[in-house]
Amino acid sequence: QDGVGRRRCRVSGRAEGRAPYCTMGCGNSVLEKAQSYVMDTRHTVDDLPEIMNKVKSANKTEAIKGALGMLQDVCGEEATAQMLLKAKLVGNVTGWVTAKDGDVKRLALSCCSQLSAHECCAGEIGSKEFLGTLTLMMRTKDAALRRELARYFSYAGANPDVRARILEDNIDDQVWLMVTSKDQPTSLLGVIAFCKIADDPEAANKLAAKDIDALIKFFFGRITKSDDTDVERWCLVAIARLSLANEFSDKLALTDKFPILFSKAMDNIASRKLPAALCIANLASNKNLRVKLIKHKAYQLFVEMAKVPSARKDMAEYQRVAALGLKNLASNFDLRALAAKVGALEAVVKMLRSKNLETARYAAKAASELSLHEENGRKMVLGGALKPLLEMAKSGDAYCENEAVSALANLALSEDNQKQFLKEGGMAAIEVMTVSRNPRVAHLAKKLMTRLRMAKLKTAARFAGHVATMQKEIVHKETYGEGGMGMGRGRGGGDSEESGSEED
Repeated sequence: QDGVGRRRCRVSGRAEGRAPYCTMGCGNSVLEKAQSYVMDTRHTVDDLPEIMNKVKSANKTEAIKGALGMLQDVCGEEATAQMLLKAKLVGNVTGWVTAKDGDVKRLALSCCSQLSAHECCAGEIGSKEFLGTLTLMMRTKDAALRRELARYFSYAGANPDVRARILEDNIDDQVWLMVTSKDQPTSLLGVIAFCKIADDPEAANKLAAKDIDALIKFFFGRITKSDDTDVERWCLVAIARLSLANEFSDKLALTDKFPILFSKAMDNIASRKLPAALCIANLASNKNLRVKLIKHKAYQLFVEMAKVPSARKDMAEYQRVAALGLKNLASNFDLRALAAKVGALEAVVKMLRSKNLETARYAAKAASELSLHEENGRKMVLGGALKPLLEMAKSGDAYCENEAVSALANLALSEDNQKQFLKEGGMAAIEVMTVSRNPRVAHLAKKLMTRLRMAKLKTAARFAGHVATMQKEIVHKETYGEGGMGMGRGRGGGDSEESGSEED
């Protein structure tokens, strides 16, 4: 028998002739209680039809608790969110959040939190009415309920629609109260929620505009004093997200916070190094700070991170952040010449081959910017940049294709690189791109094709000119001889004067 069968036998007392554990007078309730200790009672997606029926029919407190308990077991599955939507039962779950019974309220809110991790369901749950209800609930003195509220926003804040509603109705003010809560679990969940809400440049600008000094004081206080690595990591992520706002990043520069971030970014602990490096990469999007970041050796930081093998899942983000940082730094004209001296060109060419599309896209953008310095473009082409860019331009991902074809267009500005294109069979690849469904790719590919054809014609014209010159020289030598004195001298047997007179 399987494991479940054996456990059942032990409970019923019929295992291989052994004396029963329970007397014959045991009721069903006793047996069920015993089974609950030895059997896994968690539900799976196979039980979804039964769970949906329970959610639909439950109308009394105990029945609702049972339905929510079953639903909680499978909330992490995408199929659950889709089935709830299809059965139009999302309203049942959100409605129970306002129940008088505290357990029902917490269970319903827990289910809403987990279901909001699924994009298909998050917007439906996080309606304006529901968010307004949660805002009123935040006044509760129930610590467990406050944690569940913070947990909900830590999931739902990642959804663009919910994020927009939170900012529109200033619910982010309530989230900030969670961030600064004295209850550590609530505070951590609040920080995570804040990070999710700030994960957009426009949202970051709105959040930063409220009280920059308070934000800097809180988050930098936590990353310098907290012993909790999770708190430190999420506070660094919050700073990274807020750094997309120029007002916030300018303030960091004025308050001399860069040394703290670079110190964290140079650490060997991934949970500290990665978000700190992301802070620096995002700060580099502010054109006024790039030179200052370079003085703190930002180029060297990203070049070293680019060397980490991307095959390792836990290290894959290193190259993504490195590519983002190099892309942002390369947007400064004066810093492009420096890139070659610190190994940035080799790092970019390496990341063009990354299997992570976002990393490859950032690297293509960096290549496009760096190649505007002619010497950089030549070095990258000789380093093998053309092949991965040509492959990326046909990848099917619109964002990657756009960046790749832009990089190719910039690299093809120099005559030497145009020759390299032709040598590596780039003409055939670009012909395919001219019929791409991506209009930008097709447009730039046609321009690139024209440029390469002109290069080909120039090469042919130069070759024809060279051949014509050679022919003239040969005719001249045959006519006048090596010394240029006439054909007779060249034949070596006749009289030179006679030959000369014949010419006359």
